[in-house]
Amino acid sequence: MLLTRTIMAAVMIALLLALTLWLEPIFMMAVIAVLGAIAVWELMHTVGGVKDWRLVAYPALTAVLIPVGFYFGLGDAAVRLALVFLMFTLFAEAVFTYGKPDPIRFNVVCTGLFAGVLIPFCMSALLQLRMEENGGLLVIMSFVITAVSDTGGYFGGMFFGKHKGVLKCSPNKSLEGFTGSFICGILGIMIFGLIVDKAVGIEVNYLLLLVYAALGNLTTQIGDLAFSVIKREHGIKDYGNLIPGHGGVLDRFDSIIFTAPLVYLLVSRFPAF
Repeated sequence: MLLTRTIMAAVMIALLLALTLWLEPIFMMAVIAVLGAIAVWELMHTVGGVKDWRLVAYPALTAVLIPVGFYFGLGDAAVRLALVFLMFTLFAEAVFTYGKPDPIRFNVVCTGLFAGVLIPFCMSALLQLRMEENGGLLVIMSFVITAVSDTGGYFGGMFFGKHKGVLKCSPNKSLEGFTGSFICGILGIMIFGLIVDKAVGIEVNYLLLLVYAALGNLTTQIGDLAFSVIKREHGIKDYGNLIPGHGGVLDRFDSIIFTAPLVYLLVSRFPAF
């Protein structure tokens, strides 16, 4: 299991480097669109919203529309269109199935709105970062924050975790794990900053990087726990098995969904390099 997880992690890192450093942004747009559509299916399947193919098709369509809109500079319009489209279609399904043996319930409507608008909107922040100056480095930085924080939490809990059960939604996580995640997240971003500064030759504001790391670690941990709550409420271990050793799209990208829009907001207002 560990070997499979490690191999797949190496493959995903190689893909990330290709998308950020060598390939044009349109390829990242395509990847985000595909991942968003898969995430829709995973979440709708989890809450029981796949009774009819249309319930998945509606939000999957908007999950593709939103990153395409951002790529062509029409992100705001795409989000508004997606929201109006899903409000009409999903509530229409609920209206016309009400009173029947298997009606579309409000939780499915809300899940479709969340999966079809909010998730692709947040993931599209990566595309927006990619299209900024030094965009490849900004995207990599976002993943450094989440990946190093997750790794620090995992090993901090494994080797030092004595105070478990801090949160009921993730009883195996320990106070030491949360602390390790925070410390490693800061160390990781500082090392990343040194590489950008000394090896790439781009001047870096380390104080702002520290702010990125601290706030990014909070969103990373909340993102991980938020999607864990959904899994526990519905009694599943993973959202899917698309990525061997890692689960589904939402298992692997839960933290970045929360962290990417924060990084984009910080970068656009307070650029560190």
